[in-house]
Amino acid sequence: AEWVVRERLGQGGEMTQALCACAHRWKNIYYETDHILPHGFCYIIPSNLQAKGRVLIPCYEEYKKKYGEEHGSCQAGIAGFFTEELVVMGAPGSFYWAGTVKVLNLTDNTYFKLNDEAIMNRRYTYLGYAVTAGHFSHPTTTDVVGGAPQDEGIGKVYIFRADRRSGTLIKIFQASGKKMGSYFGSSLCAVDLNRDGFSDLLVGAPMFSEIRDEGQVTVYINRGNGALEEQLALSGDGTYNAHFGESIASVDDLDDDGFPDVAIGAPKEDDFAGAVYIYHGDVDGLVPQYSMKLSGRKINPVLRMFGQSISGGIDMDGNSYPDVTVGAFMSDSVVLLRARPVITVDVSIFLPSSINITAPQCHDGQQPVNCLNVTACFRFHGNHVPGEIGLNYVLTADVAQKEKGQLPRVYFVLLGETPGQISEKLQMVHMEETCRHYLVHVKQRVRDVISPIVFEAAYSLGAHVTGEEERELPTLTPVLRWKKGQKIAQKNQTVFERNCLSEDCAADLQLQGKLLLSRYVSVSFIPLFWEIPFLLFEFLGEVEITPHTHKFSLSLSLSLSLPLPPKAT
Repeated sequence: AEWVVRERLGQGGEMTQALCACAHRWKNIYYETDHILPHGFCYIIPSNLQAKGRVLIPCYEEYKKKYGEEHGSCQAGIAGFFTEELVVMGAPGSFYWAGTVKVLNLTDNTYFKLNDEAIMNRRYTYLGYAVTAGHFSHPTTTDVVGGAPQDEGIGKVYIFRADRRSGTLIKIFQASGKKMGSYFGSSLCAVDLNRDGFSDLLVGAPMFSEIRDEGQVTVYINRGNGALEEQLALSGDGTYNAHFGESIASVDDLDDDGFPDVAIGAPKEDDFAGAVYIYHGDVDGLVPQYSMKLSGRKINPVLRMFGQSISGGIDMDGNSYPDVTVGAFMSDSVVLLRARPVITVDVSIFLPSSINITAPQCHDGQQPVNCLNVTACFRFHGNHVPGEIGLNYVLTADVAQKEKGQLPRVYFVLLGETPGQISEKLQMVHMEETCRHYLVHVKQRVRDVISPIVFEAAYSLGAHVTGEEERELPTLTPVLRWKKGQKIAQKNQTVFERNCLSEDCAADLQLQGKLLLSRYVSVSFIPLFWEIPFLLFEFLGEVEITPHTHKFSLSLSLSLSLPLPPKAT
């Protein structure tokens, strides 16, 4: 059986368009000459999977049958990518394994050719081992990307512009790997991470090694006109022999934030059980920290090489979120990972702009105290989320002081108690705001009136209510939106009213002084007597007052000139 590579046309939505399946180990056998040429071929399959498709054998040339020369061993289809107008096929065996990229224009049924001799004359670079396409030079034009993982031993990746006038592929960008034998360029993914209209590029180097084959993925951000800049290098957990970056796939917008997300496979992690890492796109490119790690062993202990192949972008269960399928070929398995609905909670903490501590406004039953009103409001929304949810939250007063191990300067007044934080549960309706109001007292004799008072509302999901829906698959429990690795909480702050000219009430006092005495002073010594010219002293000083402790420090610079007496003659 031949190895098969599949690519689908389009991103997201229903599968209403065609598929492309390739068998790069297919051999063209010539019995008269005993030539067996591994040309490879691809097959375009209509969306209904019934009608007769179209066979593509881009490396077949009747007049070239000699083994190895030009395209005799090209193995077209080891990698493939399919757009509305182009079929891109990698052919790493062409020209004595220098490799090439075969690009078919479906509109006029012609091939774009690569004629760059500087690239084609380097044998055994395996150009075409991985391919993709995207909008690199202009948002409306499609450019082609080819990986050459053995180019100069470190691996390279090239971006080509498909020039319609000449029918050729013209190089517009190249990038190189960082380490020998890393196989940089063996996996590629073109995706517009920051939604600026230009495709960005992720390049895998699954055998990148600090110890042994941990793997690495380099992220390039497109600044326009094909000018790509390296943003960062990802390594997952940096696990020994993980082969992180063996596969990379755009999985559409999993967290419903408007930016596409990426899945990266590490199929040899955890002793070949495998793992898949999920990274989120944002306005700056890609968030460096992964949001989720999916372990093959935890999904099913029998899975082997989980993450060798990944495909995403199609909503398989009809919940309006794209799902992800992951191959684990050593256990003959494919895993469907269903995306859960994402709930976004908008939290607002309303505080006074400042606290007047010179005129107490409240009474604690024994004496007047300074106080303030705090209001916390919550509202949730999301795509295909439950109509009603439970929300648990913890509201903490003066959280910055608590994080430093210090006592808070304010406290809540709640049913006779004076806690520094309160915990509550809310039952909320979709898109309806729910608020809670609290009275907060300021402690007596607060010394630190400079640092702001920070309030924090940390929240989590409680029980939720879903409508009655009849589905083949069970309804998934929603999750809260991931905050790029940060705590799921909202903060706001207020300050003590200080009436200072500067915001931090920092004193800026300077002292300058100079004391001059007579330059000539008669001093009696035993047994000699002479006159010594000298400057007694002068000083320059600065005064610094610390607002928190009201202490001050004085620094002086003192100079003394005292020449030695003349020697006796």
